[in-house]
Amino acid sequence: MHKYSTDERLYEFFEFEPFKTFSDTKKYICKLLERMNESEGYIKAKYWFIRNQTDNKLIGTANLININHSRKSVEWGYGINPELWGKGYIFKIQEMLKKYVFEILKFNRLYGVTMINNERTISSIKSCGMVEEGILRDFYCKDGDFIDGWSYSMIGNDYFKNKNKTRSINTKYSENKILNLISSVLTEESIDINSNMDNTYSWDSMSHFHLLTTISEKTGLIFTASEIANANSVKSIIDIIEQRTIKK
Repeated sequence: MHKYSTDERLYEFFEFEPFKTFSDTKKYICKLLERMNESEGYIKAKYWFIRNQTDNKLIGTANLININHSRKSVEWGYGINPELWGKGYIFKIQEMLKKYVFEILKFNRLYGVTMINNERTISSIKSCGMVEEGILRDFYCKDGDFIDGWSYSMIGNDYFKNKNKTRSINTKYSENKILNLISSVLTEESIDINSNMDNTYSWDSMSHFHLLTTISEKTGLIFTASEIANANSVKSIIDIIEQRTIKK
């Protein structure tokens, strides 16, 4: 965590500065552990390290804060190692947190705020089914400048409706046609069957949202939230489309 916490790219949309020393990181972790202690009989915050199951390397962190048990509402947050940006982890983290909040905790409302100019994160938030609630004027103060906050949320009805919402298609799409669809969005790249978010520079979280929206418009297929998270390669997109094509 200390290694990626010193990366300045991580702090573009944070109000505080990058950590400088190992002691800074240690103090921060101790602060998070303290916040997870019970207060008034309840745990009001939870924090996690997110690791890759294959090599145990740290991908990032995730948290639930302002846990309100009476209102059954909670605010979320997450951070990803900048060296791993654009690889689709953000969608998987969002899906895990949503499932935990609505299916495990059985809460009703999940919400958050981000800087109005954080376009990449806002794109991923919209693609995972969150709804814009409004603009919080001068919500943030970074380096002496006030910045509006983009407020958003999801409620339990939204989550379960989106989770179960599917639409199959009647037309069978060939592998070449799907490749052409993807290439029409990721025009900077040479797309083939082996292309994915890991090896395709222009396929980041923002273009991922545009890509799946384009496929939906062209085919009529509505991606579920979990499919959006897993559609991180040409092969996976082809598999999803084939699985959702009505067999004749």
